[in-house]
Amino acid sequence: MVGRSLSLLAVSSLLAASAAFAQANGNAPGPRRQIPPPTNLQVLPKDTTGPQVIAIMRTFEGDLGVECTYCHAKDPATGHPNFASDANPMKNRARVMMRMTKAINAEYLTQLTDPKSDATVTCGTCHRGMSTPPEFVPPPREHEHHEAPATPPPAM
Repeated sequence: MVGRSLSLLAVSSLLAASAAFAQANGNAPGPRRQIPPPTNLQVLPKDTTGPQVIAIMRTFEGDLGVECTYCHAKDPATGHPNFASDANPMKNRARVMMRMTKAINAEYLTQLTDPKSDATVTCGTCHRGMSTPPEFVPPPREHEHHEAPATPPPAM
């Protein structure tokens, strides 16, 4: 039950962030076509609605700077993404990354209690709008140069 609660908490957080983003950018939801229920959900809770999945995916798009077909295969007949298909290997990679962030938030960040942070790890934490985040290279640090202690000669 705890895992399910955490999943719903993560979904709720993503939905709130997506709605705030849409409203701030003048893209508040308006009358649209009926969105069918999603199929082939393997990481998100099975009862996640179509509008919820779309809101979550839009957050992923922003966090990674990509579009739907980065992870979803195109239907050759229509040219549109086939969201249920697993033909694009990036979709399984995305599932692994979703499980990873869920584990970091649920299993590790919850152990940091002094001080307790309400921050969560998201795709954007590392990706920062790039599909492949650059490797982190720390800036060079100024170190005081200490001479190594003299090594005594070996005993004879």
